Amino acid sequence: MVKLKIEPQKFSEFFGLKANQDDLEFLDIYADQDIPLFLDPYGVSAINSKWSRDCENNIATYFQYLIDSIKIGNSKTVKQLLNAFHEVDEIALGYSSGIPSGRGIGSIQAMQIQEAFESSEAARSGDIKDIADCALLIHGINRDKISDITANILKSQLIEFTRKECKKYSIPLKRCPVSNVFNFTTLKFTSIYQELPVINGRPKILLPVSSVRHDPELSKDKFYRKFVLEFLKAEHCHAGDSLSHVLRNGKVVIRIKDLKEFLPLSTNNLYKFTKEHPQVLEKYKSELRRTATNKESKTELNPIKKILTLSERIQILNNIIPGNNEATNFHKISYNNLIYIFGERLSNPNSETPINEGRKRIDIVFDNTGNIGFFNNINTLHHIQCPKIFVECKNYGREIGNPEIDQLQTRFSDHRGRFGILLCRSILNKKALLNRCKDVLHDNNSFIVVLDDSDISVLLNLKADGNEIGIDDFMTKKLSELIM
Repeated sequence: MVKLKIEPQKFSEFFGLKANQDDLEFLDIYADQDIPLFLDPYGVSAINSKWSRDCENNIATYFQYLIDSIKIGNSKTVKQLLNAFHEVDEIALGYSSGIPSGRGIGSIQAMQIQEAFESSEAARSGDIKDIADCALLIHGINRDKISDITANILKSQLIEFTRKECKKYSIPLKRCPVSNVFNFTTLKFTSIYQELPVINGRPKILLPVSSVRHDPELSKDKFYRKFVLEFLKAEHCHAGDSLSHVLRNGKVVIRIKDLKEFLPLSTNNLYKFTKEHPQVLEKYKSELRRTATNKESKTELNPIKKILTLSERIQILNNIIPGNNEATNFHKISYNNLIYIFGERLSNPNSETPINEGRKRIDIVFDNTGNIGFFNNINTLHHIQCPKIFVECKNYGREIGNPEIDQLQTRFSDHRGRFGILLCRSILNKKALLNRCKDVLHDNNSFIVVLDDSDISVLLNLKADGNEIGIDDFMTKKLSELIM
C-alpha cells in the first residue's frame, strides 16, 4: 500500500532559514515545483506602499499601451506584448505537476489570446481599462492567466523585492539570465541579467506573501454569480415580469435557474451587461479593492501538504485497489478531493468525527456555511435540514447494499442534519441503489446522494475548469434523481 505524497521541500528549508511562513514577508515557495496559489493584482495594490503603487501604475501603463495598439490595428506590437506571457517559471505559482515548466500562455495559446483581444469589441472600443476588465471581458482569460500576466508585467519590481528579501536573510545570489522583463521606458519585453537566488540551476523570484491568494475574487464566474445574477434577481423581482413567480403566501421569488437561461454566462453577455449596467461593474471593482485588504493569514497560505493536480487526483483514485487493504488511502484522497471540489461551499472539514458520545464515527463531516451554490439551495429552496454534511467512504469491490445505506442514515438527526453523501468505487445497478436511497427519503425524510469514481472525476474536471456553476448543476441533477 503506497501512502499519499507529503509536502515537498520549501525555499526556506533549501537555504537553511530558521523561520516559518509566519516569520516571512515573502511567500515560502516550494524549491522544485509550483505551489498552488495565484498572484492577485488587487493583493499587490492592497500592500499600500510606494512599491505597490509603482506596480499599480505599471500595470495600468501596460494595459493602456496594449489597448492603444489594438485600437490602431498594430498587430505586431500586440503579438509582442501577448507572446511574452509563457515564461513564468521563476515565479513558481500554479498547478503544474513536478518541476515548473512554463504553464502560462504558450505559443499556441498566445495566438488564441491575441485573436481574442483583437476581435474583442470591448478592447477595440477602449472599454478595457484595467486588469479586471481584461479578466471579465476577454475570452480565455482566467485566474491562471491573470496571475501570469501580473507576474510578467511586474517582473522587474518582483526582482527588486526578491533581492531585498534575500539581502535581509543573507541568501546567496547568482548572476543569471531572466527573459521577458517589461521595460517601461521602451514599452517592450526584453531579456536581462540579474542576481537572483538559484535552486538546482533554476532562478527564483519571490512574491510578497500578502499578494497571493488560494482563490482570487477576480473571475468571470464570481462576477456572474455574485453580482450579475443578484442584480438581475432584484431587478426582475421589482418589475414583477415573466421571470418572477408568486408563491401561495404572496412572496415573489426569482429562480436562479431562470436567470441563467435568461442571461447565460459568456464573455459577450458580460460585456453587454456591463455596458448597460456600468454601476454593477464599478461595485464589483470596489469590492475587489475592499476584500483585497482582508489578507489571508500566512498560516492559511502555508499548505500542510502538496495540493494535487487534476491528473494526479484521478490517477491516485484509479490506482487505489478496492477492498479493506486500501480503505485508508481511499478515505484520504476522498477527503482531499471533496475539500478541493466543495471548498467554496462547505467549511470546517473533519475526518473520523465521533458522535453519540464516541460510540459511532462519521468518515467526513463539513459545516454547511456557504451562502451560495448547491448546499445553500438544498437548505433554502428544498428546506432540507442540513447544518452538517455527512460523508461515508466505501472502498468496496462489491455493490453497495442496504447495510451501507443504513449506516449513513443512522448518522442523521434533526439537530445534526438529514443530508449525506455516500462515496463508492462503482455502481453496477444504479436503479436499485437509487431506489434504496429513495426508501430512506420516504421512510425517514433523509437524503443520500451516491457518488462513484466516475462522478468524482466529472466534478474534479469541472473544478479544474473553474466551472463552479457546473458543479452546482451536477449536484442538483443528482438530488433531482432522488426526489423525483
